Amino acid sequence: MLEPRIEETGRGKTVYSNGRYLYSRYNPPRLSLQAAESAPIINRCIYLVPSPLLGYGLINLACRIPEDSIIITIEQSQEIMALCSPELLKNTGDSEADDSRIINVRLSDRDSLHALLHSLGPWRFRRIQRVDLSSGSSLNPELYDNLTDFLMEDLMSYWRNRHALGRLGREWVRHTFANLSLVADGCTSFQGFSSFKTDRVSVVAGAGPSLESSFEFLALHRDNLWIMAVDTALPALLESGITPDTVAVLDTQAWNLLDFHGSSSSKIPVIADITSYPPCITHTGGPCYLYSSEFAELDFLHRLKDSGLRDFTIPPLGSVGLAALEIISRISSGPVFLTGLDFAYSPGKSHARGSSFHHWQLSSISRLNPHPGWEASVKRPRLKGFDASGLTRDSDTVLMGYASLLKDRYSSDKRFHVLEPGGLYLGIPVISFIDAKAIIEGNIGGISENGQVVSLQDTAALFLMEELEGFKRVISAWEAYAEGNGSAADVAENLKGMDEVFADFPDEPPLPKVDDSFLVRAVSRVRQLQRYIKRLRS
Repeated sequence: MLEPRIEETGRGKTVYSNGRYLYSRYNPPRLSLQAAESAPIINRCIYLVPSPLLGYGLINLACRIPEDSIIITIEQSQEIMALCSPELLKNTGDSEADDSRIINVRLSDRDSLHALLHSLGPWRFRRIQRVDLSSGSSLNPELYDNLTDFLMEDLMSYWRNRHALGRLGREWVRHTFANLSLVADGCTSFQGFSSFKTDRVSVVAGAGPSLESSFEFLALHRDNLWIMAVDTALPALLESGITPDTVAVLDTQAWNLLDFHGSSSSKIPVIADITSYPPCITHTGGPCYLYSSEFAELDFLHRLKDSGLRDFTIPPLGSVGLAALEIISRISSGPVFLTGLDFAYSPGKSHARGSSFHHWQLSSISRLNPHPGWEASVKRPRLKGFDASGLTRDSDTVLMGYASLLKDRYSSDKRFHVLEPGGLYLGIPVISFIDAKAIIEGNIGGISENGQVVSLQDTAALFLMEELEGFKRVISAWEAYAEGNGSAADVAENLKGMDEVFADFPDEPPLPKVDDSFLVRAVSRVRQLQRYIKRLRS
């Protein structure tokens, strides 16, 4: 890119860079002011302005937007930022302090943008609106488009996680305590991931309809494969005579136990999120490897990690299939086959033959209800996707979101291959069974290993005891406050760091608060958790 420069036109300054003018040569501010005046007015919105250059229109936009909205300007070029900053500050009032809702930053990567959003408090905003006040983004349009898309997805992801936390947060916390109690009791062999690895050709098996096409291939090459089944695929594989090397579990809800029908005493190792429904962890009678998803930013989870009870963490991916991919991408050094991760369905059939949902459909068929479950599924917002051959496939917003996340995170990993026929196109090559066989034959000899197992039994017992002590301090502070011998601030101070108590509360951060309406609910939850842990430990 040619070195940029500022030129005076007589009606304002313009910027020349890389063979083009980034404002008009005749009236530089005109189009910027028009764009600022025509921007929609949205409450709780982040107005994203790519490459603000000289700042024309920023003050006009700031004067129009609601008080609960802000403007973020992003410049990716160090040269242009250095050139334009004096004029930018002059045109926005010499200082950002004159309008604190205008935030000027230079960045070019997603991590920095994510950190910025979370430093501002994503709970304050509900929408992202891009407003181009110059042609500066044309110097690197793909980057600015990607940053805009990422910021939108990052904010939506926050609210999806917040919604999930409100619905399931209480169960996540309770089941974490229940699973820690299982560890403390030593009733199951709990092992860490610290030295686990596999060099074999690995398979991640989901429960989509395409799994059926892989049954014969998996059975034929079973001795040379390391198979990780997602929980929904477990009964389908077992019914086909294929016992996986491990089963991945994520869900905290009780109905997940249906996926373990027929696996009692099978000794299949379980890879489970620490928040998983506890009976799923112990049902097979095999060893358990615990991992932990970052379902929220909690001091509770940090304490678990510091104690050594969270030695393997993954992002909040929301799907057990994606969780399995994240795990296998870290513990496997060889090729990985994907099968049954379709994120699409056929009319009347969403899961592979033998899965618990498919069994439920078969058992519920009647003359008046020939396709059980289909009526409910079609009420979800439906979308059309495409497979690797370009054919359209039925999907929905949830599945398409998972497919998009998988494509974004894993399509660049050359170890991954999708076994034919596959489902939605995931940016990962779809290979035939002949090519898959050649890959296996070229990678025979790998083994699965786990080093020395470190006992976590005493660590888990100590952690639970410390939690009970913390709950006791909160209750004592509350009772003193109720008797007039303490203050609400004392109760809130004792609640700090114990955010598992109010993780699912709908109150806007920061928490804890000192008002009685919050403290009454928080102390009530403390008492519930105290009774729950004592019942587990009795």
